[in-house]
Amino acid sequence: MIRIALLVFYCWVLLAMPAFAHADSTSLLYEISGGALKKSSYVFGTIHLRDKRVFQLSDSTWYCFNASEVIAGELRFDKKEMKEAAKNEVLMPNGITLQSLLTAEEYTKVRAYAKSVLGWKVIIIDRIKPLFTSSLLAEEAVKSDKKYPLDVYLQQEGEKKKKEIAGLETIHEQMVAIDTISLEEQAQLLLDYVNNPSDSDAEVERMILLYQQGRLIDLYNMVYAELDDKTEAALLTNRNVVMVDRMEKLMLEKATFVAIGSAHLPGDKGVLHLLQDKGYKVRAVRN
Repeated sequence: MIRIALLVFYCWVLLAMPAFAHADSTSLLYEISGGALKKSSYVFGTIHLRDKRVFQLSDSTWYCFNASEVIAGELRFDKKEMKEAAKNEVLMPNGITLQSLLTAEEYTKVRAYAKSVLGWKVIIIDRIKPLFTSSLLAEEAVKSDKKYPLDVYLQQEGEKKKKEIAGLETIHEQMVAIDTISLEEQAQLLLDYVNNPSDSDAEVERMILLYQQGRLIDLYNMVYAELDDKTEAALLTNRNVVMVDRMEKLMLEKATFVAIGSAHLPGDKGVLHLLQDKGYKVRAVRN
């Protein structure tokens, strides 16, 4: 079954611990200090969901958010700009359709399921890359109490407070990473999802629980454990290096609140460890 966790994470406290938080950490928020930084900055693990349970942010999170001058996400969420940039990225090459990637029986099953979920919007599934169809179906499957996911909400709150909004990646860079999964593989992942739709509910519930508990390593394993090394490098570790370089530039200029997918934070190749390797102090911030 396609990992709905991958779709959620990808498509989109002041009692401090003195050392880097390892697997037993239960914090989503980290203070970054030292080096040439004039002020502390912060890294916060988000989740791309609209379920109200993931919006229960601590007073300490808001304190760090308000103390920052820049709010940085993986992408800068400008609807017009993103729509324009993405419209050509999500389409399959001419001559390739979903129907051409599946057997007649498989295609009939996928289309029928997609129509039951998406209604008239089912007409787009023949032309967009299968991973985006999976993402659309997953979006409909999860609870949507809020208008926008948590990561988008944080940027909107930053705009309301007249803070600078920045993105650490471009849409094209994210699409290049997605394209490391071939269209044939994407079509099979979509088929797996359609064959097991009920499994997604339990997976989302577990993901929300892990997020509420700040269990970064478990979240990481849930998202990326089944990927091969090449795909994990493209979707995660290579992006971590790029994001750390770009967030460092922002942090050196202004106090920055970085809000990125939680799976990017932990591990030897995670954002927190990479910041430590650059000489910065990283400490968990608790409520």
